[in-house]
Amino acid sequence: MNNRKGLEGVEVDESAISLVDGEQGRLSYRGFDISELVERPFTEVAQLVLGVSLPDFDARLAAAGQLTHREQKLLQCAGDVHPMHVLQCAVPVLEDGGSFPELGEAGLGLAVAAKLPQIVAQRFHGRPVPHPQSQDYCARFLEQIDPTLGASARRAFSITQVLQIEHSFNAGAFAARVVASTLAPVQNCIAAGLGALHGRLHGGADQAALETADRVGGAKRAAAFVDQALANRERVMGMGHREYRVLDPRACYVKALARDLAAGTPHQDTYETLAAIEARFSQRMAERGKALHANIEFYKGLVYRILGLRPEFFTALFGMARVFGYVAHFMESRRNNRLMRPAARYVGPVPNAS
Repeated sequence: MNNRKGLEGVEVDESAISLVDGEQGRLSYRGFDISELVERPFTEVAQLVLGVSLPDFDARLAAAGQLTHREQKLLQCAGDVHPMHVLQCAVPVLEDGGSFPELGEAGLGLAVAAKLPQIVAQRFHGRPVPHPQSQDYCARFLEQIDPTLGASARRAFSITQVLQIEHSFNAGAFAARVVASTLAPVQNCIAAGLGALHGRLHGGADQAALETADRVGGAKRAAAFVDQALANRERVMGMGHREYRVLDPRACYVKALARDLAAGTPHQDTYETLAAIEARFSQRMAERGKALHANIEFYKGLVYRILGLRPEFFTALFGMARVFGYVAHFMESRRNNRLMRPAARYVGPVPNAS
């Protein structure tokens, strides 16, 4: 029996939601390449991932996203707690307004998804915030963060969120499916996915990459930093990807957004530092016969910072998008459910047979 650490290469189930083609560097949602979807409205892509087409989807999401007085009071009790801990704790106690009855239990999952933007916005400001009237999911969130943000900011945020709705059996989606296989409620599945997403090796690389650029302090220092990191066998967060043998297809879009948003602003130095780190790292890997490039996380933190979002919220923003993927996996797993119960190779002491 082969023991593959991290289940690498092990097929544990079937899925029609998304295809990660690591050899070719392609990502598709239900047969549509992300190059066809990246400029489409976020909720249109979310419905594609979910495999549904619901009437008045935007309006129903907007209505379901209004936090009740009870929910707002619960959030105020959280105190100075990391936003991801707040999300994971809040998800199981959110109320269902019955906005998506045709989806059954999964409809409650969409009600949870609808409320996450206002939860994050309330935590961002440290107080309850008015629920905007905008029907656009991404624009509604940005209005709660900073109503002065313009069209370029809204476009950048929407593209970034579209790119991270879904990514096959990533750690968070797999955790959600494991919980779903027990026939646990959909809220528990979402909470499990968010818990996995909080890990530095999963959803936290964008914050880590941005903090790295801040520590390096300039493009001229990037080469020395990379050389020292490699000499010390230290990970350069945001470089390379477990699945992709070539460039992460999402990364080029986020890098372009970061470049364009940073141009001519105080953020340009940070962009140039990141670009210099990426260039040196890729060069050093090429010398070793490896093709490793920046992944989607590497420049994403800078995009979020330019939009005025603080680093401790970066993973929560990721969760706001990926929650639709978790609900899609919940729905798919329910169609032919079997409790996940993998085997483990026992390597401990064996009692004497006597």
